[in-house]
Amino acid sequence: MINKYLKNSFNYINYFTLACIIPIGYFAPLGEWLLLSLISVATLINAFINNDKINLNNLLIFIFSILVICISYFWSINPDRTYEVIGPISGIIIAIFISLNITAKNKIFKIDNVIGVPLLLVSLCIFLDMKFNTEIRSSLALLVGDEPTSRSANFGRGIIILIMIMPFSVALYLNSGKIFLALSVLILVSIIVIIGPNHSAKIALLIATFSALIIYFLGPRSFLYFFLISIIFILLLPIISTKLLPSIGNIKKNNYYDIPWQETALGGSIIHRLLVWEYVGNQVSNKPLKGHGAGTSRMMGQNIILNVPNTKREIKGGIPLHPHNNFLEIWLELGFLGIIAIILLWVKIIRYGIKKRKESYIIGTGICSSIVTIFIISNLSFGVFQAWWMSSIALIFLVIFQSNNNKNINS
Repeated sequence: MINKYLKNSFNYINYFTLACIIPIGYFAPLGEWLLLSLISVATLINAFINNDKINLNNLLIFIFSILVICISYFWSINPDRTYEVIGPISGIIIAIFISLNITAKNKIFKIDNVIGVPLLLVSLCIFLDMKFNTEIRSSLALLVGDEPTSRSANFGRGIIILIMIMPFSVALYLNSGKIFLALSVLILVSIIVIIGPNHSAKIALLIATFSALIIYFLGPRSFLYFFLISIIFILLLPIISTKLLPSIGNIKKNNYYDIPWQETALGGSIIHRLLVWEYVGNQVSNKPLKGHGAGTSRMMGQNIILNVPNTKREIKGGIPLHPHNNFLEIWLELGFLGIIAIILLWVKIIRYGIKKRKESYIIGTGICSSIVTIFIISNLSFGVFQAWWMSSIALIFLVIFQSNNNKNINS
């Protein structure tokens, strides 16, 4: 009786966690790591009580990742900073391992609605906030003493969560024959991304749409080609950022108002990233094998002045907290050892996507498209070791893995 009660309680935790991924992503994105912590702790307790066999798949990759982060302390340019972040980063990695290797085997019924319904409701809230200034999010933030920030900060993280999980959610509804709900998710999220302030999400939406069509019609081999291109890109990223991207930033092209494109709103965001990536790429070349130490990005280039090409503008700071590119940050902080760790994990992810595409046209396409979207966002925004960002990606993959247990998946 007690074991049955406990089992039901843990099932409720699973449902609650998955259903909250998207609402938390918009209303309190920094709380994503709390969701991951909740489900990982609950999973461990459940496994201990029921003497469940723990799946140790990919354990060596996770151990290697933590080891690389820990040993970076010995050659860190700021050992105190590295020592400060080793514990939190390692803790998140352990929670990710627990969630993806143990929790993922739990059966979640009607997972399409568990994800889709919150996605639709949150999308509606975001749309109302953006289009009609209803201030739903701001009002809730004020209740907990959080002052509203910029428009981009208010909507940015929530929109990113939506666009990453949207392809898979659409696929789940299509696979269940719920065409109207699938179209509702696709159209509503697309509208939000288009009218929203997050340019990274716009790029991700465009690429996700094309990748979905390519992967659906050309099959798993197209996803393999994406893998090969992505690996080459990751390995050559320091060179690309210092040799290729600066030439793009120096292009002289005026718009209708006869001002440099670098001075427009979108152009300012693009050129800032290009200049930061160039600076980071140059720093990577100084310590390409071992890196500068985990967590040291925000300590570098504070007094550097970046000159915006074709303008008189200057940007203070070589790195604004982080490089806004996950793979460049790994190169910078953990060097080639860190890149080896992420590539090993990336190989596992791609193999999983190829396997799912072979099993199902619809679900496989949704999974692969969400993976492509995550890859694009990872190259444009956020710090790779931000707890909420690591947790968000892990929770999205948890949702994807849960689809394996859905009996309604069609091949």
